Amino acid sequence: MRLASLIAALLAGLAAACGGGSPSTPDGRPDANVIPIDTPANVWTWVEIPGTKCANGTPAGFGVNRSTVGPDLFVFFQGGGACWDGPTCFVTKTSSHIEDTYTAATLAMEGYAGTVDHTPAANPLAQATYIYIPYCTGDLHAGAMQRDYDVNGQLRSVAHVGATNSQIFADTLRAAFPDARTVWLAGSSAGGYGATLNMHRFVDAYPGAAVHLLQDSSPFVPVLANYATWQSSWMLQYPPGCTDCTTSFPAVVDAVAAANPSSRIGLLHYDDDVVIRAYFGYAATAGALVPATDELLANQYDRPTTKAFVLAGAGHTMLSQIGAITGPNGVKLADWVLQWVTGDAAWATVR
Repeated sequence: MRLASLIAALLAGLAAACGGGSPSTPDGRPDANVIPIDTPANVWTWVEIPGTKCANGTPAGFGVNRSTVGPDLFVFFQGGGACWDGPTCFVTKTSSHIEDTYTAATLAMEGYAGTVDHTPAANPLAQATYIYIPYCTGDLHAGAMQRDYDVNGQLRSVAHVGATNSQIFADTLRAAFPDARTVWLAGSSAGGYGATLNMHRFVDAYPGAAVHLLQDSSPFVPVLANYATWQSSWMLQYPPGCTDCTTSFPAVVDAVAAANPSSRIGLLHYDDDVVIRAYFGYAATAGALVPATDELLANQYDRPTTKAFVLAGAGHTMLSQIGAITGPNGVKLADWVLQWVTGDAAWATVR
């Protein structure tokens, strides 16, 4: 998803709603080489973060658009598929930025907007500082493993270190923006999984703040194919204490919701999402994902703090069209997301 279209659509939509191989494992949690983030206000700036890296071993980082009117953070994890062996990473190339060096030019090419108006009083997200975390590790932002994959007889190294990076990002943001009272985490597709799997890092970094989560087209339905491979290839990192996560992907939502009973967790989802069907091993036939969607809604999104906005169909991602989507019973997606943002008591599952 292009950053400009996401931010523009999100802010415009909410303004309208307002009325306006050989593995090596990192040894424990890395110490963040925390750096000052002295970026100009209201414009996007690329910040390379020491100690982080993309799949090809080059430094990772994030985009920052600093607000001067509010202390809070909106942290968005980019999506872009996943890969778990030589063929998926380097032949079919099912994940983004595996071979790239991510730079300020990459951020610009992906469409960041120049200036952003942080002042609208009716829109809490507009007043926040925006953090854009690119996706360049192929592991749902949640791995901690260096892998060498055989590709036509040659070894190609991939740093599946999304979780390692995310810890450093959370620590760095805490040092740079210590006064945040609310941290909104969001992501689309693989980014929504990353925001969820790393939510505990931001909760730990901001113990006095409210932390809320929005998953755009990132349903934690059962993984029917390659789940064991994902875990071994990436050393997939789960929320603390989630003993069932290795056998049940939906258990991730249970663990996150149980650990954060005051955090709002919202899911945007097409009930037969064709991209999720393909990556998770469901049949290519229409309707194959619908039963799993129904189970997920009944079991994971029936709490006071877990709600979903679900449309029928095979589409994938909604946030970039936030101002144009209307769901069942005439509920506008922008209104629903604003309720998630503000904690409106009327926030409820739309199906």
